[in-house]
Amino acid sequence: MRTICLMILIGTLNSGCALTDQMDESNDLADVTTVNPHPSNTLHKHVENLARQLLSTSQLIDKTQTVAVGTILPTMHANGESLPSHLALGLQIQESLMTFATQAGLKVIEYKTMPNIKISDQADKMLSRQVNELNPRIAADYFLTGTYTLQETNTIVNIRLIQVPENIVLAAATDYVPNDAMWSASKISVKHNQIYRNAY
Repeated sequence: MRTICLMILIGTLNSGCALTDQMDESNDLADVTTVNPHPSNTLHKHVENLARQLLSTSQLIDKTQTVAVGTILPTMHANGESLPSHLALGLQIQESLMTFATQAGLKVIEYKTMPNIKISDQADKMLSRQVNELNPRIAADYFLTGTYTLQETNTIVNIRLIQVPENIVLAAATDYVPNDAMWSASKISVKHNQIYRNAY
């Protein structure tokens, strides 16, 4: 029995070392393949696919220049009205893109950083979405932004890396994210461009 347990332990340690060695050999997000990837149906995993696709489509990205990552917003109807949006979706895609862009070696600007830490009884805040609390001068060489379109069973997410001030799209990516990547399929559906939530 001890021999079997020892063999299982050695096998587990070897797997962990193999993953560490693989990540040490490559700092490029496009080259790293994890042994135990995220479940394929999570939003974070789909955003990882988008980031890999984006960074592999252009050789013109200068990693010494700065990138500002924006919130991914809903697309618009021809009459200019917004499609129904779920704020958490666009914000979480933005947060995941910031993570992957940073891990890929890009210089990501956190433009929501306040000049001072705001301490309260509940939290210590370093980020804000109040314009009057932020630095009015933010310089970025690239914008990473995009849109999403809700469909009945999935959401189309399009992202693009834009060189400023020329407004040239250097790279772009598209992925179809299942609607149950953030919410249970039984709890949300989209019909006629409207979000319907079923009973919890």
